[in-house]
Amino acid sequence: MAKGSNKYPRPRESITRTADKHEPDWWIFISALCLTGIGIIMVFSASQYFTQFEPYNDTFYYLKRQAMMAGLGLLALFLVYRFAPAFYRRITVPVVIVVMILLAFMALSSQLPVVGGASRWLEIAGIRFQPSELTKVALPMGLAAFFAIREQDKITSFSKGFLPSLLAVGIVAGLILMQKDLSSALVVAAAGFIVMFCAGIRWPYLIGTAGLGVAAVIGAIIVQPYRLERVTAWLDPWSDTLGSGLQAVQSLMALGNGGLTGVGLGAGGSKWFYLPERHTDFIFSVIGEELGFIGCLLVIILFAVFIWRSLLVAVHSRNAYNVLLAIGLTSCIAVQAFINLGVVSGLLPVTGITLPFVSSGGTSLIMSLVAVGMLLSRSLYTEKR
Repeated sequence: MAKGSNKYPRPRESITRTADKHEPDWWIFISALCLTGIGIIMVFSASQYFTQFEPYNDTFYYLKRQAMMAGLGLLALFLVYRFAPAFYRRITVPVVIVVMILLAFMALSSQLPVVGGASRWLEIAGIRFQPSELTKVALPMGLAAFFAIREQDKITSFSKGFLPSLLAVGIVAGLILMQKDLSSALVVAAAGFIVMFCAGIRWPYLIGTAGLGVAAVIGAIIVQPYRLERVTAWLDPWSDTLGSGLQAVQSLMALGNGGLTGVGLGAGGSKWFYLPERHTDFIFSVIGEELGFIGCLLVIILFAVFIWRSLLVAVHSRNAYNVLLAIGLTSCIAVQAFINLGVVSGLLPVTGITLPFVSSGGTSLIMSLVAVGMLLSRSLYTEKR
């Protein structure tokens, strides 16, 4: 390849011509819609008992909330889907600036509520949301725009390609980490690393970055006692089944109780105040208990289909921006799902991270569906498959 060339084709506005459009990749939409539907059902099943009491006094509280957020998310999906890919490239800079301002405010403010040891929530005009969730769309947009305007020799350069992108990922992850939200910081850092790799950053730089990242994670765990406690509980959760190992033990018991076909929808016993965070972080445990191995396998297959078809959008996209943006959006959802499933099954230490599309959480669900809309928009202009 000649010096100064780029491995991705670079047509500019030609990709937005109506004549180039074809049917979207419906598999992406169907898999995301099925996961969202499963989430609404399972959030209701997981929450129907404890919402009978104070402060909810409404068995259908989380059902109504999750259904409303799903409706808003689907509306956002269709709005995002209507815009051509070139539109998102034009708004990348304003989006990144707004999200960075929100992250900086979250990191520096001392007046934010602390939930589960982290200060993740911001309320504006009565609307409560997590700014860290916005980075799962904004960071891929920013990195894709950065790499798309550079020739390959500049991307492989330490000072012109690697260092600026590393600083961008590091600053975003650092601001999220300052909110004591290690899990979300890991997700965006891993997604950023994947985009950097696919853009063509040299291997030695990436290996060095991975080493520094591991060291940073270890440091972040050591300086916070509750994180270190989670790691020790992960290594031997049965040593303290009523304390630090409670979540891991109850999760494994729920999964084991489900067997092949489960105890039946709504009939699970782990959600009767035994399993913490049953409707958010550990909703997959409730799925395993009530729908069994078959239900778990269905959810995993739906995620696999979504990731596979989304990566095909990247493979068949016609320019660097769309390739890298599709990879970044897919990576954020895939990494988050992998971490959540690893935590629930005991493969990873307990973290406060939800299962995309499925867990209760308005900001996460809406932003995941926004990512789906952006992927569908790009699938309209891919090469013939």
